[in-house]
Amino acid sequence: MARKRTSSLPPGAWRVEEAIWGEHQRVRLITGLPSIIDDQERVRSVHAVAMLPDGRLVLAENKDGSFTFPGGRLEGGETQHQALVRELWEEVRTRLKPDYKPLAATRIEFLNRVPGRVYRVHPTYLLWVSGTVAELSDEPHHDPADSVVGRRVCTPEEALTLLPELERRVLETCLGLLPEPKGVIRELVDDEESA
Repeated sequence: MARKRTSSLPPGAWRVEEAIWGEHQRVRLITGLPSIIDDQERVRSVHAVAMLPDGRLVLAENKDGSFTFPGGRLEGGETQHQALVRELWEEVRTRLKPDYKPLAATRIEFLNRVPGRVYRVHPTYLLWVSGTVAELSDEPHHDPADSVVGRRVCTPEEALTLLPELERRVLETCLGLLPEPKGVIRELVDDEESA
């Protein structure tokens, strides 16, 4: 017989989901305010809600035709800032003004071990920032990971129709369309009772 119990999420969390990355990596993603990051050294990826002065947004277009906010993993000894600058330039030929701000964070928990993958840090975090575009170049982009094939500049309303659910929630938070999260969110979890 299974019963339901609640488990606490970090204060400031407003979304939890489980997903499969690639073919075998199961992950639990907890997203909320930047305060859910318990150790800045665990931030391994940075993505940006990059807004032009006229209010339009810059999105990255992936090979599969989906859209997301540009950004990616820290490489080598990069700082979060260095990785953000490099990733935005590689993926969408964009530079932000230096006054960008943390917007949200996603805690990434690996739920299984995939053979051949190195797990140096667990859990890791993805930091979402928001900022104003300082430069948008027409120079062709070059994504070394070969996953981003282009960019799209669109209104926030268009972006809300193009983005996956998690990124929509991040954008809604950026635009102030969501109320400030209150308290601790509870999640229902299956727990087997012994007979």
